[in-house]
Amino acid sequence: MDDLQETVRESLHKLPKDIVVLLRSKNLLRSLVQRMVIDQACAAVQLPAEKLDQAIASFCEQHGLSDEERLERYLFHQGLIKPDLIHQLGIPLKVQYLSLKEFSAKAEAHFLKRKEELDQFTYSLLRVEDSDLAHELYLQIEAGEADFTVLATEHSQGRERASHGLVGPASLGRAHPLLRQRLRTATPGVLLEPFKIEQWWVVTRLEERQLATFDSNMQKRMAIELFDSWIEQQTNQLISAVRGDQFETGALT
Repeated sequence: MDDLQETVRESLHKLPKDIVVLLRSKNLLRSLVQRMVIDQACAAVQLPAEKLDQAIASFCEQHGLSDEERLERYLFHQGLIKPDLIHQLGIPLKVQYLSLKEFSAKAEAHFLKRKEELDQFTYSLLRVEDSDLAHELYLQIEAGEADFTVLATEHSQGRERASHGLVGPASLGRAHPLLRQRLRTATPGVLLEPFKIEQWWVVTRLEERQLATFDSNMQKRMAIELFDSWIEQQTNQLISAVRGDQFETGALT
């Protein structure tokens, strides 16, 4: 992959300048460059024929293409020929292989950086602006006099009201720091006493905590994320280079 940028840039230079300008003006240039980068990165990867056969069979089943005639109609409608489809179906398989080959050694470190975002939490939540109401609702739930979902639906003033007070499973990355702190140390099933966040009084209960683990599937996921970041970096550099070439040749005018 050492000469990837040079190869892609040479391919772009072979395009007529008016085509490059058209692609840029229609906001398609970046997509093209990114696809060219991925194709070039994967060019040397050879897939077993049976894997491609399985990918084609799965694709046809998903799209209801039960015979060759229906497949041909689909290809015609999409403006494709069969080798195009085979190439497109092979790319995700090649990316998976290449990601592990190039980035598996860095996958665990990336996982550790991302772990807080990957942990999943399910919790009940209601929030009101009145302190007395928050404590009254807390006491009703704690005593078993009312169900959390019913009170959240009736009283909560946040968007969790639409889901009857149930949030997740989801990362806590976008939660308020104080709520995030309380839920990370909470015991599942234990109702927390009301506490204030900005203008809200919050009643919450952790229902389930699913901590992410670094297994083989997570390794694949992290390796693909690192590959995607690398593709993004290569694409950004090439877009800058192409724009520089266009300014030099007057193709932007």
